[in-house]
Amino acid sequence: MGILDRFVGSPQDRFAREVIAELRRVGVPEATYDPEEFSIRIRTAPDDDETGEIYLHNVFQESAGSSKAERRERITRLVSALVRGPEPPQTWAEVRTRLRPVLRSAHYGLTGSYEVDVAHAMVSRPALPYLYEYVVIDMATSMAYVTVEQVGGWEVPVDEVFAAARANLAEMSVAPDEEPGDGPALLRFVDSGDGYFTSRLLLDGWLAGLSGRVGGQPVAFAPDRDTLIVAADDPVLLPKLFELVEQDFLESPRAISPQAYTSGADGVVLPYPAPDGHPLAGAVRRADAHLARGEYAAQTEWLKRQYERDGTDVFVASHLVFGRPDGSLFSVTSWAEDVDTLLPEADYVVFSFRDEDREPFYVAWSSVVAEVDLEPVAGLRLPRYRVTGWPQASTVERLHAQATSP
Repeated sequence: MGILDRFVGSPQDRFAREVIAELRRVGVPEATYDPEEFSIRIRTAPDDDETGEIYLHNVFQESAGSSKAERRERITRLVSALVRGPEPPQTWAEVRTRLRPVLRSAHYGLTGSYEVDVAHAMVSRPALPYLYEYVVIDMATSMAYVTVEQVGGWEVPVDEVFAAARANLAEMSVAPDEEPGDGPALLRFVDSGDGYFTSRLLLDGWLAGLSGRVGGQPVAFAPDRDTLIVAADDPVLLPKLFELVEQDFLESPRAISPQAYTSGADGVVLPYPAPDGHPLAGAVRRADAHLARGEYAAQTEWLKRQYERDGTDVFVASHLVFGRPDGSLFSVTSWAEDVDTLLPEADYVVFSFRDEDREPFYVAWSSVVAEVDLEPVAGLRLPRYRVTGWPQASTVERLHAQATSP
């Protein structure tokens, strides 16, 4: 790598060059970078007809903000797991006891050829708002995400794969019985690689079973993949936790959620309920806004790549979040006159006239859906609505009459 290479190209290009350098160091004879897919195609032997592909999106994001040494360590682990690591078990009998569920963002892994190659897509299903459940194969020094293609080879229903993963996690997640404490307590679980603590929120009854240890109704936070915080539903402690968790979530390259979670009467984990008037309603809405912003941003970039590749002329509207002086947050999306648009859900829609001399106006989302029959686009993990132009003039007039200020 020459001196100029350290500064030439985008951060993604420079990151890819570091990965290629590590591949060459461990003896991979052929590595070709594809900047459009942000991936590296490798051949592990000169006479090998088989090639592999390393998708860099996730590890690049995880390395954001890391030191040079930490970034190199991540790259070393990536190459070691994909090139030098042991092959995962192949048969259902071999793999069944190694399966584990993991909690990730809705758009985790929707990069590179996952967008168009369904067979290599990771097995997943909705778990909580903006979050999905994936399945991994747990190995000694790494884990591999289970793909649709693998499940087809095992010849078992995908529901059985999820059930086996949860059953395996439940066996290793049994907590000792303890008497309730004298007052509210806080538990912090930090994963060293094999604890799968944040995944335990997927187990019905597990969070509820911690009531004795925290001294009340358990409330959980999972700001990143390696951290799970559980506390009692305490009106003094929870506001402080919301603030700390938000900071961890926004700073972590492996973020999961800033939201709080508790369990219902059936033991199933759900978002912490805080309707209008609840002391934590503002904190819950703020956490939800941050979570939605990140997921819609990922979806926006994913959709743009699809349409650019396919030559489809559709405007993918952004989901933007703004703050008020009181610390509360609100989201906005834009609907421009005569523009074919994919609208995300947001608190407000700003209507922009083709005539730039006319002032745009804001309308609450609830007012928009009451006036306009919006149909969601099928197949998307977060709802979006295809609008090929503005509503009828009379409808626009009624919406204009309901204009408000966010």
